[in-house]
Amino acid sequence: MEKYTVIHSEHVSKYLVVLCRHFARKVEANWDDENGEVHFPMGKAYMRADGTTNTLTIRCTAEDEHKVNGVISIIDSHVNMFSRREALELSWQTT
Repeated sequence: MEKYTVIHSEHVSKYLVVLCRHFARKVEANWDDENGEVHFPMGKAYMRADGTTNTLTIRCTAEDEHKVNGVISIIDSHVNMFSRREALELSWQTT
């Protein structure tokens, strides 16, 4: 199962790095300024920042809908926590 969302912001690279660095405290995470990968117990999140379009695409994968929704819940709450200065609305789509 896979779902994705696209965030539009001038700070997409910052969000990618901050999210991955934060998650790396508890789970495996690898990242640079453009790509990130986080391994949660229930599934994975892949992030790609595109500075030319100011977009951050976050793709969550897991073996079933319940688990992918668990990953999405973690991503949603942390994006909300780290984006206090701008209102970001995450709209998740199934691929």
